[in-house]
Amino acid sequence: MRIHIKHKFEHPLEWVLKVTHYDLIKDTGNYTELPNVTDVKLTHFTEYPDGRQDIEFTYCAHGQIPPIAQKVLKPEMLTWREVSKWDPNTMVYSFEIIPFFLKKLFFCKGKWTYTEKRNKVVLEMKGQLNFKVPIVGPIIEKAIFKELVNNQAELYANHIKKLEALARAEREKDK
Repeated sequence: MRIHIKHKFEHPLEWVLKVTHYDLIKDTGNYTELPNVTDVKLTHFTEYPDGRQDIEFTYCAHGQIPPIAQKVLKPEMLTWREVSKWDPNTMVYSFEIIPFFLKKLFFCKGKWTYTEKRNKVVLEMKGQLNFKVPIVGPIIEKAIFKELVNNQAELYANHIKKLEALARAEREKDK
């Protein structure tokens, strides 16, 4: 299954990067505000002199597993690592999701790309999600994709609130 999600921000790139990338690394609590995420830990972080970063998070989630998929997927299996790289020169955050269970059956990899045009920023994710189990695989993929879209919508709403707060603070500073 292909993944494609796009967010648009009407704020400077510097602010968008602060809110959508740098602040999220510093405070993983932003992720646990999501309805189906119970815990997120930053388990590895290396920053290089040129600003590139190697990042790893460990996630624990809960969610509704479709009844037909419950024979293959159990709630305790909803844990995974996100192994990522950030390159500020290309404005690309690449990621791979590596589950702790069923590693050979699950594949999820993609990239978030930041593009700035006239003080507006487009943040676009393109990737691939596959669960290679006959019959239930596509059902599980759809369920995961639905949760991913819901989480991203929630994060986007939170990002907008934080960006608007930055804009207000900037206006107050200019007075």
